[in-house]
Amino acid sequence: MTKEFSGNALASIGATHGYRFDGDSVQINAELIFADAALGAASRWALQLWSGDAPFTAGQLAGVKVAELNVHPAAGYQNIAATVAAMPPAGSSEQNMALALVCWSENGQPTVADVAAYPVAERFVQPRIAGNVTCALGNGQATLAVDAIENPRADDNLSGTLALELWALDAPYAGGSWQGIPVASVIVGVLGGGRQLEDCRFVVPAAVPEGPGVLTLMLREWGPLGYVTRDYCNLALEMPAKEAPKAAPAKVAAKPAPTATPTPKAGAAKAKAEPKVKPAAKESKVAAPAKAPAAKGIAINAASEAELLAIKGLTAAVAKAIVAGRPYASLAEVGMVKGVGPKLLAKLSETGVL
Repeated sequence: MTKEFSGNALASIGATHGYRFDGDSVQINAELIFADAALGAASRWALQLWSGDAPFTAGQLAGVKVAELNVHPAAGYQNIAATVAAMPPAGSSEQNMALALVCWSENGQPTVADVAAYPVAERFVQPRIAGNVTCALGNGQATLAVDAIENPRADDNLSGTLALELWALDAPYAGGSWQGIPVASVIVGVLGGGRQLEDCRFVVPAAVPEGPGVLTLMLREWGPLGYVTRDYCNLALEMPAKEAPKAAPAKVAAKPAPTATPTPKAGAAKAKAEPKVKPAAKESKVAAPAKAPAAKGIAINAASEAELLAIKGLTAAVAKAIVAGRPYASLAEVGMVKGVGPKLLAKLSETGVL
């Protein structure tokens, strides 16, 4: 691996560093160099793994933060190696990767001390939407039509529970965290590796948003971190206050598959789908699904554990995990906390504050 940028006077990433993914976990290793002044110059240090569509430039981070490893600095050379939870970016496009050494001042403002960019792009193999996608809103319902939902992983790699979620956002989704209003959702079920569901059609209850915006259909998968967005499709709409028109179709590249097997059903939603066997890339298995709690909004970055426990359905373990993961840059990042499912996240997105 190569170093693209030089560190600052306080700390830098040495010549030896790297990462290796194992499903929704990533092993990070790095040689770090800290000056004596660095020990008292920041309240917190961390190594962050980032992905982005564009190459990374000196001192700047843009894209999706995939993983973070807290660092306790020691003067001189320090070797760090650990496995942490990963949140791969949604979508199937190639991603530029970079490792960043970041510090926070006493006022909580982050500063990028050093960045090491990797010359080889990464492509994540995960469940995805393929072909045409259409959405129609009206009469309190959403009608979703998707040409195919695919699991391109290895044949023995059963997906976690898959769900389609429709969100109203202020701007087109780009694969990272987000803030918006949940409109509709449907559980699709699990999907074997190398298989796909074709001609999917779901009619589900919907909360029609008011005002102009962007509707985004997300394919989400349950794993160790809760529901994680694996793929998405932006549907640009002008939404009148009292009326919801049909959405124009959005396209995602489709790949044909040869043979057919029986069709699984998706909960109470209406669906028509045929799974087909197709080639797949290897990736780790994903954990089984669990139910998510529902709750009222609260000041996530300021509330105590006791205040969080006042939320109906929120357990002590989840409250402790939320406090341990602070601060959050957006409410969507709370969805990465173990035990925070889509229902709780949706409620926080409507009424919660940071």
